[in-house]
Amino acid sequence: MSFVDAQNKFYNALCEGLGLSRQTFQIIQPSPPLIPGDNRFLWNYFNNIPVFSLTQNYIASGGNQLFSDYSGLMSALRPAEPIDLAADIGEQTLSDFQTYVRTTFTPAPTANQYPDIFFNWALTNAPNVANIGAGDFATLVLDPIGAAQTALMPYQPTRGPHPAPGLAPDWALGYDQLVEQMRGAPAMSFTMASNTTSSTVTDTWSGGSNSGFFGLFGSGDSTNKQTSDFAASNFSVQASFGHVLTFQTNAGLWYTSSAMGAAYSDHDSPPWRPDGVIQWDNTFGPNGNIQRVMASLVAVDTMHVVVTASTSYDENDKTTINHQSSGGLWPFYNASNGNGMTTKYSFSDGGAITITIDSAPGVPIVIGGNVLPIGQFVGHAVTAFERLRSRALANR
Repeated sequence: MSFVDAQNKFYNALCEGLGLSRQTFQIIQPSPPLIPGDNRFLWNYFNNIPVFSLTQNYIASGGNQLFSDYSGLMSALRPAEPIDLAADIGEQTLSDFQTYVRTTFTPAPTANQYPDIFFNWALTNAPNVANIGAGDFATLVLDPIGAAQTALMPYQPTRGPHPAPGLAPDWALGYDQLVEQMRGAPAMSFTMASNTTSSTVTDTWSGGSNSGFFGLFGSGDSTNKQTSDFAASNFSVQASFGHVLTFQTNAGLWYTSSAMGAAYSDHDSPPWRPDGVIQWDNTFGPNGNIQRVMASLVAVDTMHVVVTASTSYDENDKTTINHQSSGGLWPFYNASNGNGMTTKYSFSDGGAITITIDSAPGVPIVIGGNVLPIGQFVGHAVTAFERLRSRALANR
């Protein structure tokens, strides 16, 4: 069989063994241990917009990012009541106020706090526009789009001759909360055999799309000789985990679900600016940049995985695997580098390979996540938006 079939078999066994839904679950490879106390490393998984595949070849610095795409989306929308804050208070005043908010408030303020925050700040720093600015903010925060654009302010670069970067996107829960939840998560284990596990994945959320993953080793693709030989052999996986946790958290104050719902539920102007480059189709459509969202992560610790395969690797194969193994080996692709995880391998006299992967207790490792289509992800917000719009129309 091909290595695609081998990967599909592992996907099916992993889902069945850990009780994961084949209608949402996506394997994430490679799967390095999380960095203690580093929320940013964890949040990058939520920020990365998942590809349409049962396996995600995750690269933290690449691909579509939820925050940047969401920020672009909000710039393409307009509130029901048109407000030009920069024109009313001045570009420099707005930039100075953004800097004040970004450097003063941790966490960032809610949108409803901005009228009072601006008024109090402007009494000293821009008294001539204190009233009009506070009034503009008060009008903006009454509308989902205006409130969302206001909430994004501390996260966006300041304007003017000396621009400064905004706050990095955050999420409500971080590394410490994940570790705390992990302690109460159940232990799980499973076994699989290549000659009995199904490779059928057409009934999964991606309809069987599964691409972009590594091969036997993390430094190569899935078409090299050693990978093909592995897939053609009889192989088995025995896996146990001390804790298996599905970890969910909400985006920080930069994200406004009602605004996303308003944008998704209506293709027209308003809320979309009719002359904007960013429109509904290239955001939410079949080729849009926000088609899916990583709704939750699946993390494990105390991993013990043994892979055995009846390969017949010769000395050249062994040399190649030895040179390439620094990128880790299937199925989690982590090298032994002192980060709480070890990957070892050995060969029998006949060239059969055994791979052993272990991780330390209390060291969380993200092995995948649950992907939701954007329509389902914002569904609750769309429902609420439609209810509010119907109510407003009835009161006209």
